[in-house]
Amino acid sequence: MFSFARGVGVGVRPHAKTFKAAAICNRLIAEGAVGVMTQKLSEAEVLLHSGILYGDKNIMMSQELADPRKVERLVGLGVAMGEGKLITSVDYARETDMLNEVALRWGVKQHVVIEVSHGRCGTAPGEPAVELAKHIARLPGLVFRGIYGYENTVKREIALERDKLTVDTAEAIRAAGISVEIVSAGSTDTYEVTASYPGITEIQPGSFVFGVGPEGSGYGWGSNNDVYFKSSLTVLSTVIGANFQDRVELDAGTKALSGGSPRAVPPVLANVDGDAIHFDRAALSEEHCTLYFGEKNTERGRLTWGQKIQLVPSHCCTCVNQHDEMLVVKNGRIAAIWPITARGKYT
Repeated sequence: MFSFARGVGVGVRPHAKTFKAAAICNRLIAEGAVGVMTQKLSEAEVLLHSGILYGDKNIMMSQELADPRKVERLVGLGVAMGEGKLITSVDYARETDMLNEVALRWGVKQHVVIEVSHGRCGTAPGEPAVELAKHIARLPGLVFRGIYGYENTVKREIALERDKLTVDTAEAIRAAGISVEIVSAGSTDTYEVTASYPGITEIQPGSFVFGVGPEGSGYGWGSNNDVYFKSSLTVLSTVIGANFQDRVELDAGTKALSGGSPRAVPPVLANVDGDAIHFDRAALSEEHCTLYFGEKNTERGRLTWGQKIQLVPSHCCTCVNQHDEMLVVKNGRIAAIWPITARGKYT
């Protein structure tokens, strides 16, 4: 990811909602990330307080705020940690006015970017975003840094259309006499498309850290644009039920793996020491994973009561958030235990 981005001259701002661990943030920033992105304020708070930022690195928060108490917390981070360490997205004039009022009261400037909507939050690309940028430029408590437009995990043609809308909006804001430093977009699924689009300054991938593709866990068992990063995320489970020839029961269900990608069939993959288990069907309940084997499937004979099985979740972001820590394994040995620092930070 970083090699490609350096080659095309864009920054990488990994989305920490995927991995939520300060240790991974540090590794990515050391690799050259411009900073990280978080979805929620509480994620940004705990990662910022974990000491992941230094120099000119910063956090961009991608979800807007409508709660005055959260705005106080946001601006307070600028007071405590320094202006510009936490950039927040905005899409509504009333939101910017509330941010401005609190920033002025505290005597700091809050740095903001406009989210350009491609189907969820955000303001419409083009003139509506230009008008909001003009409004922000008039507010003494805010610093306008740029725009971002997450184009979703879509096929190349749609990504290109949405990238064009984002970049054209940035140019229209510049034409209105307002500087646009940041033009941020992209996901793991569209990183090559978006990073190569002229005018994009940084991309926001997350799932690449744990892998996507046929054996990965970012978007089920594939991607829209044949993106591939080798899978690294598994949940260790144990065979606790082996009385039947057509199935085995494992002790990890949706509470350990999450529901995963809703379109993923099967909902999990399984392996023993990296060697894939070829089952006919898998089913998840809250605390169990059932692997089913047909009469002609000889794989059932490989599995015994008490055996350890590695399960690959069909979506990494929701799986990681179910756990307090992750084990770092190198050559079959545990090298470290990393806390999932922002686990359970939903607000």
